[in-house]
Amino acid sequence: MFFSRKLEAFMAVVENGSLSKAARVMNRTTPPIAKSIKDFETSLGKRLFKREKFGMTLTKDGQELYNDLRDLYLQEKEITKKHFTGYIVNEANIYYDWGKENFLINLYQAANKNNVQINILRFNYEEVDEIVDYDGNTLILSSQPVVSERFSLQRKIENASLGIFCRSELYQKHQHNIMALLKNCTWLCDPAFYKSNLMGELLEKVELEGNKASVRQMDNISSCQSFLQVGDFIAIIDCYPEHEIADNLLQYIPLNSIIDECSCYIYKSKSHSSVLNRFMDTIDDLGQGVA
Repeated sequence: MFFSRKLEAFMAVVENGSLSKAARVMNRTTPPIAKSIKDFETSLGKRLFKREKFGMTLTKDGQELYNDLRDLYLQEKEITKKHFTGYIVNEANIYYDWGKENFLINLYQAANKNNVQINILRFNYEEVDEIVDYDGNTLILSSQPVVSERFSLQRKIENASLGIFCRSELYQKHQHNIMALLKNCTWLCDPAFYKSNLMGELLEKVELEGNKASVRQMDNISSCQSFLQVGDFIAIIDCYPEHEIADNLLQYIPLNSIIDECSCYIYKSKSHSSVLNRFMDTIDDLGQGVA
């Protein structure tokens, strides 16, 4: 590392949230890390951290220092890795629970434009702590809040799309009544969505009057065209399938009048990654124009 031990300790505590976790990452004991932070604060004449019961958070002065150092620190990490190992990581991992097709396409295109290799992977809520996070190059797209010490909420896209994808003829048959459509047709949905809180909310509202919803779990909703084109089948999806409904035989019906809230939570690794930062501005544009 070209950074001083004090600066290295400062960035490690910011990344990991506590002295003990920073010490483990740096392969040192806690007392030297604590001393480095204390000496750093003394030399600057500023308090950089708030010591709290379950960790450490930045003060206003600490946040300003971190903002000034962040880009330089990321560049230093890449330079160090290049000259010591001859190898620079140039890939990012994006984990998602279900759906998110439009968001994933946008992120993939942004990564490709910035010459970043991207891996798109599925995750289960119960296994979020098992997600591999190499050098902080990890994003998580989730339909519900994720509890993890290693990832922080980057953005919440509210009013994300959720709707029914079915034949226009079938919708007309039920007199454009969404509840009638849900009560009388067989749902096709992603297995991960079936286990989600969002599905629980939808089932509760549909079955409130004693109606038992018929649900089939399908690993690939995109392959359900044959089901949708015949019989009383509807797909529950979270994107507007513009390329598939050009012939007007199939229709997308938003469920925002039934579901109280459908959101997409975007989490980023608390470790810093210059690879992700190359296209992080794309996240600010995700969901723009979604009603």
